[in-house]
Amino acid sequence: MNYSHSIQQYSDYMKDRVRPSTLRVYVNALKLFFVNVNGNPLTATLVQKYFDTLTKSGKSPSTVSLRAHAVMSFFKWQRVNMHIDCPAITMKKPEYLKMDEVERVIAACKTQLEKTVIVMLFDTAVRISELLNLTMDDIDWQHKTITVTRKGGRETEVNVSDKALAELKTWLNMRREKSDRVFMDLDYYTAWGMIKTVGRRAGIGNTHPHIFRHSRAISMLKSGAKPYVVQQHLGHRSIATTMDIYGAFLAADLREEIPEW
Repeated sequence: MNYSHSIQQYSDYMKDRVRPSTLRVYVNALKLFFVNVNGNPLTATLVQKYFDTLTKSGKSPSTVSLRAHAVMSFFKWQRVNMHIDCPAITMKKPEYLKMDEVERVIAACKTQLEKTVIVMLFDTAVRISELLNLTMDDIDWQHKTITVTRKGGRETEVNVSDKALAELKTWLNMRREKSDRVFMDLDYYTAWGMIKTVGRRAGIGNTHPHIFRHSRAISMLKSGAKPYVVQQHLGHRSIATTMDIYGAFLAADLREEIPEW
């Protein structure tokens, strides 16, 4: 079987059904899978053995689950029912930066692109895929909002501060080409590497795009923002989701909020 051809056909089928960033992850997972099975007959036992090996090798439950979902989606497209048992994913407390750490990361930026991406990620608390898919028409300068496409294709408006709008305007005025896409051809993996590099510059090792979403949510709650305001800013469908993820703080972070008696 020509798996490369099948993957390309699957990619063509899925391109209007999932986000570009998701499709890239799926396709990469399929390529890794088919290289590993090395042309052997695709039995349920062989497929399960592959994912069991991933788990034993130390891959995180979320990574194994994501790759399994990609493979099951591929088989479903081929009208083959394939169930894969994956390790359970447990939700851990979100990693986040304190405000002084966020400011250190911003100060460590060397280019306007780095600064604009990081400031926008923190200010709007959008996901990196939502930011990279932003077009010029999605910016409402008058009302100080951007329109982003959330999971499932749902569009929502997000408030943007004057500080973030100023960085965005500076970036747009100095871009090397006039593209309809705000960040031109910047992709997920390049953005991830760029942010990690800036974090290292600032002396903060574990810096990644999603940490700014977590950091913004927690800074808003610690500053006294009502949970429903945080929910709306993050684009969660339910306030329960917001509080399940961000409702618990480390004891040290709560110390200043506990009144003396």
